[in-house]
Amino acid sequence: MIPRHPLRYLFFVPIIGLVAASCGDDGPDAAGDTPAATAPAEEGSEEEEGLSDEFEFGDPVDSADASRVIEITALDNFTFEPASVAITAGDTVTFRVTNVGVIPHDFTLGDSATQDSHDAEMAEMVGMEVHDESNAIGLEPGETKEMTWHFTEAGEILFGCHVPGHYAAGMKGDITIEA
Repeated sequence: MIPRHPLRYLFFVPIIGLVAASCGDDGPDAAGDTPAATAPAEEGSEEEEGLSDEFEFGDPVDSADASRVIEITALDNFTFEPASVAITAGDTVTFRVTNVGVIPHDFTLGDSATQDSHDAEMAEMVGMEVHDESNAIGLEPGETKEMTWHFTEAGEILFGCHVPGHYAAGMKGDITIEA
């Protein structure tokens, strides 16, 4: 008979623990997807950076707060009229955007990084219903929508249409926010 020694359990306990842990359900599900609750945010994503509804140039506000209305027309020749707008920092402006064309358009406020990000997002959504966001509105043919914005910082931003191909075709405009 081999003498029993209590230290031999120190060898087996960690192995048993590893075997038990590998049998758990912490990995991908049957479809191979990582569970949403444990999936990390992608590096550089809005979720990771906390940018989902924060904009350096201002904030969306209620239309009752607007001191000015700017009419913008979205055209099927991939342009907006007017193509540029001047605003003073501190102004609260309602953009009343009308799609006078026969194809859908959208109107998105933001710097070039925001525009590029929204363009990539819209390219992935071909055939899907477009939802309005705090800085973007989708416009069906003949539709008019409003977006009211309080501009807090001087600088330059853009507005653009991100229906796939429209922004690349030049459907964008400039907003100068003067001090």
